[in-house]
Amino acid sequence: MIAQSDACSERSSRMGLYAYFRRGVQAFPASVQPRVQPRVHRWFSAIGLLLFSLVSFLGCDFVDSLPPASGLLPQGQAGYSQAGVANPQAGYANGQGNPNEVLPDSSASRSLQRTSFRPTESATGPLPVPKRTPQNTLIASFNIQAFGEKKVSDPVVVQRIVAILRLFDVTAIQEVRAMEQTVLPRLIQLVNAEGARYDFILGPRLGRSNSKEQYCYIYDTTRILSSPSASYTVNDTADLLHREPLVGRFATRVPPGYPPFTFSLMNIHTDPGEVKQELPVMHTVLRAVREYEWATAREDDVMMMGDLNAAPSKFGNLAQVPGIYWVINDQPTNTRRTEIYDNILFDRGPTNEFIGRAGVLEMTKIFGISVDEALKVSDHNPIWAEFTSVEQPSPYSTPPAYSNNQTAPAFTTQVPGQAVGGPTR
Repeated sequence: MIAQSDACSERSSRMGLYAYFRRGVQAFPASVQPRVQPRVHRWFSAIGLLLFSLVSFLGCDFVDSLPPASGLLPQGQAGYSQAGVANPQAGYANGQGNPNEVLPDSSASRSLQRTSFRPTESATGPLPVPKRTPQNTLIASFNIQAFGEKKVSDPVVVQRIVAILRLFDVTAIQEVRAMEQTVLPRLIQLVNAEGARYDFILGPRLGRSNSKEQYCYIYDTTRILSSPSASYTVNDTADLLHREPLVGRFATRVPPGYPPFTFSLMNIHTDPGEVKQELPVMHTVLRAVREYEWATAREDDVMMMGDLNAAPSKFGNLAQVPGIYWVINDQPTNTRRTEIYDNILFDRGPTNEFIGRAGVLEMTKIFGISVDEALKVSDHNPIWAEFTSVEQPSPYSTPPAYSNNQTAPAFTTQVPGQAVGGPTR
């Protein structure tokens, strides 16, 4: 929430409360007022806390001031192009990845006085996916097991995938194995069948075996700005990873006067047979991407997400990264609910846009189907996290530099010219 919301909620919680408290106590006979006063005070304190929480949650006048999301940039946002933002349709024709094409520079917005409102961390257990509002951004990750022609041609399976994708602003997808490059456009056409305006970014085919995979981002263009030209594949010069991550840059669409939440996502899928070799270097991959994003785009909100094939207890060096935070701790993410494979990780210092809500979307529950039916969609459940839609200031921006006794990463910027996007609409 922004500062004016906090001030508004404070006014609402204080307004006349203690005046009513005094009147309530004085209504009792003088002889019993000393005994009554503590009880009345507790009641009014509870009411004040409830009002403060309610108004803070609703955002006071901020909620009413935001227009519904539309397919056009809000008035006054035309300056995005002058700020170096990637045009939503840029790069679709030639698919040329350009790591220097950046989204709105969040550093300029840090001079604005904003404060964030963070709810208490959620209790253990699955949470329902929040409704998308002008104040939040929902980011998800979904390993759609062996996604290709068979699943996009199955009307039941593909409609369940479509229903899941429509819940989120951005979804990082792993395991696109389609040989036909028409599969993603067909999926997006189904997602948009009822008037939505989603698009996609598709990375190159990767893998050492004959079973190649592609990473993909699917995002709602009415709420999110991005482009294949602002995406790139990490260059693994030492060949340490089976499938190098696909990095995408995104920014929220917000009304004039509010800084957009800009963020970079690193889509990753470790190989089950090589996870013991890949996981120990994953902290180096994350650091290399963070430093590159800061150096080229002044972006401090970098998230690693996807199928790590490992629970947090197996993260090793990755868990030792200063400030690292993962949203899934003890909820199984596979469809059979036996293992934690998928996660979203980021440094919670700079990424204080995280609201504190995250979870696993259990397909058996949301569709009311059996495990066997859910397995026809995927052997993984989607995972998600909720963030604010406006950039939040943070004293923790610049990624920590390597100390003299550390080895520079074996990962560089990108494999150019590989990311492609959907048709212009």
